[in-house]
Amino acid sequence: MVAQAQFSDTDVKVQPGETLTLPLTLINLGNRTDSFTLVPSGLLAGWVRIEPPTVTLFGGSQQQITVTLRPPQLATTPAGPAPLTVRVIPQDEPDDVGIAETTVIVGAFHDRRLHLLQPVVRSRRRAVYEFLVENQGNSQASCRLHLVDTSRRLDGDFDPPAVGIEPGANSLVRLRMKAVRRHWRRGSRTLPFSIEADQQGYPTAEAQATFVQTPAFPDRLGRRLLGLAVLAGIFVASWFVLFKPLAERTAKKAARAVTPTVIVTSTVPGQQSPPPQTTVQPAASTVAVPTPTTVDPGDPFLHRLAVSANVGASGSDQYVVPAGKVLRITDYGLQNPGQDHGTAVMALNDAPLVEWNLEVYGSNDSQAVRSPLVFQAGQAVKFTVACTSSDVAGGPCTPGLLLVGTLGNA
Repeated sequence: MVAQAQFSDTDVKVQPGETLTLPLTLINLGNRTDSFTLVPSGLLAGWVRIEPPTVTLFGGSQQQITVTLRPPQLATTPAGPAPLTVRVIPQDEPDDVGIAETTVIVGAFHDRRLHLLQPVVRSRRRAVYEFLVENQGNSQASCRLHLVDTSRRLDGDFDPPAVGIEPGANSLVRLRMKAVRRHWRRGSRTLPFSIEADQQGYPTAEAQATFVQTPAFPDRLGRRLLGLAVLAGIFVASWFVLFKPLAERTAKKAARAVTPTVIVTSTVPGQQSPPPQTTVQPAASTVAVPTPTTVDPGDPFLHRLAVSANVGASGSDQYVVPAGKVLRITDYGLQNPGQDHGTAVMALNDAPLVEWNLEVYGSNDSQAVRSPLVFQAGQAVKFTVACTSSDVAGGPCTPGLLLVGTLGNA
C-alpha cells in the first residue's frame, strides 16, 4: 500500500440541511514523493466535498484533508446510518487504491403541510372542503385531523379521520362541515376556522379556511315577494275596476238582444184547434278534428357545462347534439358557487341566447322556459365565460351551466 487515509471521527451524526466537517489524515507510506487524488464514493458521494481534492506528499509525510458533508433537507434523503467512503488513488501506481471509511448517521426531520383546495366556501349551512396532507419530511407521518373553531358555530367530520403518509407523498382528505345554526339575518356572515394535523411528539401542521354562511332566505326574496304582491294588487284592482263592469254590461246587452216569441192561437166555434206545431231541431253538424301529430318525447337529458377561465381571460365549453337527435331544453341554471365576477353567455353555436352578469347572480340561478329551446342534430349549446375577478386569490373563475330537458329522435 502506497498511502494510508484515516478519519479522525467514527459514527458521526448530521441533520439534513446542516454541514458536517470531518478531518481526514493522509500519510504517504512510500519513500518518494507522490501525488494522490481523493474521490468520494458510496451512497453519500453526491453530498461530499473534499478540499483539496489532489495532494502531493513527500515520502513518509502526512497531511490533513477536510471532508465536508451536507445532505439536503429533502424527503428523498434517507434517514439512518450510511457509510462515507473516500478512495485515495496514487498518481504513480493508480491500481494501488487506498480507502478511508466512516459511518455517518443521517438524522430524521419532520415537515407536515396542509394544502387547502377550497379555502373559501359559500353556503347556507353545509359545505365540503378538500385538502391535501403532505409529508415533506424524510420519515413516515401518522397524523390525526382536528377542526378548530373558537366561535363554536361549526361542526364537521373528516374522511378519513387519520392518515399515514410516506416521505414525499400526500393524502387527500374531505371535511364535511355544517353550521350549527341557520343564519336568519340579512347579509352573509364570515366564519373563519382552522384545520390541524398533529402527531404526538412532532410539530403540528395547520391551515386556515373560511366558511361564508349565506342567509336562510336570499336577499332578493323580499323584493320578489313585494313585486308579486304589487302585481296581484294590480290584477285585483283591474278586475273590479275594468273587467267586472265590462262583463256585467256585456251580459245585460246579450239579455236584451234575446226577444221571446209568443204564439197566439184563436179558437172558432165548430172548428178544431190546429195541431200544435212541432219544432224540429236541426241535426248537429260534425266538425272533423285533425289528429295531433305524435312527437317523440325522448329520453330525460341532464348535462353540465363547466368552464375554468383565468382572471382577464375567457373560457368555454359546449355540447353538440348527436346525429339523428333533437335536444329540447326546458330548464337551465347558472351555477356560480365561487361568486366570480364577469359575464357568461349561453349560445346556439355562436348566436347568443342568454347573457348573465356573474356579479349579480349567486350560487344558483335556474330558469324554466315556456317553450323548449330546440337544438337540431349537429348544433352546439355553447357556454362562454369572460372572467374579470375571482373570490379565490389567484384562482380561476369556475361557473357552470346546468341543462335539463329531453333528447329524442329527429
